[in-house]
Amino acid sequence: MPHKRAKSSARHKQRDALGYDQAPSAKSALDDIPRSARHLFAPPPPKRKEPPRAAPAEPSLTIRPNERMRDFNQRVESAFSADLNATMRREQRSESNTRKRERRRELLKAKKRAANPALAHEDAAADWAQASKTRSLHDVAQAPPVLTARPKERKRARSAVEEQAAARPKPSAARQRILDEERERVVKQYRALKKAQERSP
Repeated sequence: MPHKRAKSSARHKQRDALGYDQAPSAKSALDDIPRSARHLFAPPPPKRKEPPRAAPAEPSLTIRPNERMRDFNQRVESAFSADLNATMRREQRSESNTRKRERRRELLKAKKRAANPALAHEDAAADWAQASKTRSLHDVAQAPPVLTARPKERKRARSAVEEQAAARPKPSAARQRILDEERERVVKQYRALKKAQERSP
């Protein structure tokens, strides 16, 4: 056990391991101070952090016994009036700030244009280009939109079909003639059937 004195053989072993006639250890700053006065030079203990105080619980606004509805409404309005006023003031301030920023931006643009006429011309051209891009709600289209890019999925499917068609062997001339004749016969039959249907009431 660590609090008990070690047996004699262990103590002798430790003393022999330490050795004899060794140089003294380096002096620390507190070596000359008596032990009874060392507490005066000790640093102050670290400050304990106080736990954050919980915000006082707001009383729930419920109607009290024997309280009239008018008095309750007045109490609710007075409880929320500070919050409402602060919110309104914040919104008004943000609106006024945005207006001021826009005004400042316009003034800076005007100064730059006055200093450099070429820049003013470029700005005007950019404004016209932007105006031509914007579309109003009731603009009438002169022509349907032209789709230049084909969707990728359809392109892939089409290429797969084309590959399959290319891989399929082409029919011989005799077989192609037989197929054409059969197609013509089916088309004639269909047209005759349609005419017969139109005649009968």
